Amino acid sequence: MKRFIWGLLLLPILIWGYKVESLEWQEGYTFGDFLTQNDLPVELYHSLPKKVKKMLLKIPTGENYFLLRDKKRIKQALIPLNREKQLQIIWTGNRYTARIVPIHYDVSVEKVDIPIHTSLSYDLYQQAHTNRLALQIEKIFKHKIDFYKMPENTRVVTVYQVKRRFGEIREVKVLYANISSKYYNQYAFLNPVDEHYYDQYGKGLKGEMVIAPLDHYKISSPFGMRYHPILHRWRMHEGVDLKAPLGTPVKAVASGKVIYRGWFGGYGKTVKIKHRGGYITLYAHLRRWSHIRKGSYVRAGQVIGYLGNTGLSTGPHLHFGVMYHKRWINPFRFKGKEAKYVLKGKQRKNYLSYVKKFIKQYGLAVEFKKDKKKG
Repeated sequence: MKRFIWGLLLLPILIWGYKVESLEWQEGYTFGDFLTQNDLPVELYHSLPKKVKKMLLKIPTGENYFLLRDKKRIKQALIPLNREKQLQIIWTGNRYTARIVPIHYDVSVEKVDIPIHTSLSYDLYQQAHTNRLALQIEKIFKHKIDFYKMPENTRVVTVYQVKRRFGEIREVKVLYANISSKYYNQYAFLNPVDEHYYDQYGKGLKGEMVIAPLDHYKISSPFGMRYHPILHRWRMHEGVDLKAPLGTPVKAVASGKVIYRGWFGGYGKTVKIKHRGGYITLYAHLRRWSHIRKGSYVRAGQVIGYLGNTGLSTGPHLHFGVMYHKRWINPFRFKGKEAKYVLKGKQRKNYLSYVKKFIKQYGLAVEFKKDKKKG
């Protein structure tokens, strides 16, 4: 068993010779069940404030709780109520008492610098032993990088904070990330003032556009002339077909207004969204729509429907089309118009000072262009 520092957990007695147990809160398991199963007095529950009683009803299935036993008797128990607080039950020698105490985490800052050979999620998991790191990085750069089509020899460098409880990773926070390839070199620093991510110049990474309408896909038919598999004739394919499992969530690639939601001939169930700058995006062959209707405003990354096989279709896929000023264009050349989130004045000055210190502290190699315009 891993080494635990119980003193930091506000446990006021020695544990040598005691047995420590880590258990999972099972589905349907109640605090009453916990008391009965461990021969604890039901008066403990009645002594708790109403607010705590309500919190005990919402303990998530699979949450770990901890017991300290001396032979069969429970000496202490820790039951998490949320990320910050836990219920502590203590045997004082003649009775049990219960109180709310803070949850202690072991906090560390770690660094990973690796090439991506298989996928971002797989390769980072091999190094960090958690899938939370890759999920956070994908979220940070979702407006900048298509993680499903990462170029060969892409490299990822990240500095992140880890919170552990009894050796188990409970929280991950990315403080810095850099993804570089022969096509791009993207940076992200977490600004400690507003908890948003900016590049090395103070420009926010969040825009109005995501890279693709599906998180994972395979292009089954590209943009351009093709021999139609059902109509059996050559015709222009005014979009791309993206293959993925039936029911995969389909997301709007940019913020805009829904101008059509309905059956659209051979496209089957379809959604059209109008964006600023003269762009319209089309999502066809859907299995069903999400809770949107004509006239709804959607944001980039919002689920608008689910991949299907409706209309003239040879199998489950999404037909994704982009129109620019009434002319169909290759969807993967769609740039949209990104909103600008730029730090200015004193905020920018303080941020750049922080970035400079951060780079030095962790020995990072960050590229700055001399001719980069301020702001």
